[in-house]
Amino acid sequence: MRTAAVFAAVCVVVCAAEGWGSSHCTLRAGTARAAQSARLPLRRIRGGIDQESGEYDPSAEEDEGYSAPEALGLGDEGGSKGGPPAGESTNSADEPLEGECDGGPDDAVGHQGSDPNAKDPTGIWSSFQRVGGEENQGGHPPAVGSQLRTVANVWGQAACRRRTQGNVTFRLSVPEGGPGDGVVATCEGTTFCGKSEEGHHMTCGCEGVEEVGPVTIEMEEQTSGRLDPIFKGTGTLPPGQYRVKFTTAEGEEEVLQGMHGVEQYRPLTVLPPPGEDAVLLMSDIDGTLIGSDPATDEFFWIWNEQYRPRGAHLVYNTGRPFPSAHRLITEERLKVPTALVCSEGTEIYWFGCFGAEDVEPDHEWREILMLSWDYEAIKGGVQRIVEQMAHEVNDAQYLYEMCGQPMIVINVADKGKADNMIGKISHELIEGEGLRFQMVCSSGGGNFFILITPKGASKGSAALHVSKRLGFNPDRVMVAGDGENDVPLFEATVDGTDQGFKGVIVGNAVEGLRTWVGRSPSSHKIHRSLSEQALGVLDGLSIHFPATPPRSESPTR
Repeated sequence: MRTAAVFAAVCVVVCAAEGWGSSHCTLRAGTARAAQSARLPLRRIRGGIDQESGEYDPSAEEDEGYSAPEALGLGDEGGSKGGPPAGESTNSADEPLEGECDGGPDDAVGHQGSDPNAKDPTGIWSSFQRVGGEENQGGHPPAVGSQLRTVANVWGQAACRRRTQGNVTFRLSVPEGGPGDGVVATCEGTTFCGKSEEGHHMTCGCEGVEEVGPVTIEMEEQTSGRLDPIFKGTGTLPPGQYRVKFTTAEGEEEVLQGMHGVEQYRPLTVLPPPGEDAVLLMSDIDGTLIGSDPATDEFFWIWNEQYRPRGAHLVYNTGRPFPSAHRLITEERLKVPTALVCSEGTEIYWFGCFGAEDVEPDHEWREILMLSWDYEAIKGGVQRIVEQMAHEVNDAQYLYEMCGQPMIVINVADKGKADNMIGKISHELIEGEGLRFQMVCSSGGGNFFILITPKGASKGSAALHVSKRLGFNPDRVMVAGDGENDVPLFEATVDGTDQGFKGVIVGNAVEGLRTWVGRSPSSHKIHRSLSEQALGVLDGLSIHFPATPPRSESPTR
């Protein structure tokens, strides 16, 4: 299986040289806000799952607040994938070339993996190991969501776009000097066209668009003993794009301070609810959806003929960084999805109604992850240790400064050096200073990479975030994968609060993933397909969500 965490060189080139407004990076939708939102001022936060209700309820989405939760680590289990999937070269042009921006020439040379001394991740892992996962309590898996924090609006502070379902809950933290009495949320905007047939996107506004609002939602102060009062209010909005403002009970509007001055409103997208027969598929890419062109063609033919008409949504969940995964879509090796989860769950991108070039990062997800760790303290500690062990380190990249991504990447030459670095970081920062984060160690291209991310950031937590925004109950969701870095995705299949996805591991899955599934309490919900790659995904769909139309013919390429 070919995956990638974050490619430091790609982030440097794409984000620094071309900028977030580049057509190769954040495209069409939201380009003006991308760089700004990567560095939004920090908001007030609440820890853990909502204290009022630990139940998963897509219809009671808490917009402007809590994001979907997280599945925790596997522990110190590792393993080898033994190279890329069958039929793919280890020097594939699908991965960014050394010194190349996204969308560079296909015939360029110097792939990062071709040089054993390369300082950047190759995107082809020969091993993948999670480090520092918390022990289970009483033999039960840790609760999904226990490591991420709830984000609340702050009076007078600009916010990035939120996505939600129609039953909206607003939370507002009011610092000293803010309104002391009641608060009102005012929402106005336009609906989507409401058509679901071919040629219409769930967020398009081509026909029958109506003006909505202003809709007012009264908010009441919650007595919780917090330092700053929290106001909460709920209301219902039809699917559409909205502008949200908070005012006092007397009608005084807040002044929203953003990174570049005063902003006029908080953007909100209310997504249409899924149809009764709709399903959500969240699948790994390499070795799962791609690896065999005929199998991939077969998958998309069946998907488009038998699942899309039911209102199904397709989300890619990959370890590749955004430029690499996005290229597969623009080159039409993969169809345009609803959303793309990349870089081992640390990045989410949403696609709009104008195709592959209409894509916007989920700034809310970035903010949730950044608020879930003390980045400056962790960065300072890592920098100190890297300086002390400079003789063992090839390179260290702090990706938040480069492209707003919540990840630190340390590159070392061999596993012994990686173990030394992990041990020292764990001893000094986690045990000594009590800092909260997680580490992943993976190897590829002759180097080992230590990926440091917020505790709770993974393919699994990102999958839960996306499924909640789209309004899917867990029993209408299927995940698919083939490798050990897909374990967090399958952890979201575990029965319990906020969990319960169905799953399939394809026939070419590695032994490490098979072993995890065999001992998982949700093993009965995960189909072990004998078919490989995309045909295995189809097999899983036919078991969990049988398609009603008959399969009459095969596609042609």
